[in-house]
Amino acid sequence: MNVWAQVPVPTTDQLEDFVNADELTFWDFAWAAVVIVAAFVLSRLIRRLVRRALRRFPTLTDEAAFLIARATGWAVVFLGILYAISILGIDIGPALMVMIVIGIIVFFAGRRLMDNFSAGLVLQGTPMFSPGDQIVSESGTGTVREITGRTVVMETVDGQYVHIPNKLVIDNPVVNLTNLGSRRSSLEVGVAYGTDLDHAKQVLEDAAGACESTHASPAPEALVSLFGDNAIDFRVLFWHDPLVLDEYRAVDSVARSIARAFAQEHIVIAFPQRTLWWGDPDSRPETPDL
Repeated sequence: MNVWAQVPVPTTDQLEDFVNADELTFWDFAWAAVVIVAAFVLSRLIRRLVRRALRRFPTLTDEAAFLIARATGWAVVFLGILYAISILGIDIGPALMVMIVIGIIVFFAGRRLMDNFSAGLVLQGTPMFSPGDQIVSESGTGTVREITGRTVVMETVDGQYVHIPNKLVIDNPVVNLTNLGSRRSSLEVGVAYGTDLDHAKQVLEDAAGACESTHASPAPEALVSLFGDNAIDFRVLFWHDPLVLDEYRAVDSVARSIARAFAQEHIVIAFPQRTLWWGDPDSRPETPDL
């Protein structure tokens, strides 16, 4: 089915009724042109005034103020075009309908752009994150550098700039790593069966708390998590600064500190061992006494 074939085409008489060109003079066209030009000039001036006025609101970001000022400017241009149409004696009702139809066509033609634009307004108006925060998204982990009308610009921990469409950010889970000021990580440590678990717990917590990269409050905590096939597993929980590199450094320092403390306390970090037997009865390994 041809959709365009269903659109009615106006006849010459209908166009003459719509625009009475016989009564128009050169000065009518000149005045209409002046009004449109004045509308564009006035829109630029109003844009600047609106942005200046919005600076009084510290909670409003620069990007949101820019979008509001631009929308106000386009509203002034739209009103100027309507006034110019009235000067030319064109019936505003049908003309307005034509402009609305054109606007709808433009909207659907640039729907993806409009989706990202509206999502950008949502991001500007909600406390999900702001420039400087470090986030985890579907597109990776990094620091937010800018929120534009189309994308969220993020610098990854590997030094790459990623432009994430705003709609993708809105439609998927986002973790803000920095908004609380600290985060908790964990490290799994296995000790040999027969180890004094109370003593091992104290050594683990003291070793984690002795690191400069961990926070004293809340204090590190070591909890038995599993009786495994080869070891009794502890989960060591500790708080640190929120950035990803802070997490890497904290885990590294805690692991080194635990290794040194276990060596001093003669606590064995258990690991699986395997003995191979080649089938020679004389070389068969002896079974250890239990």
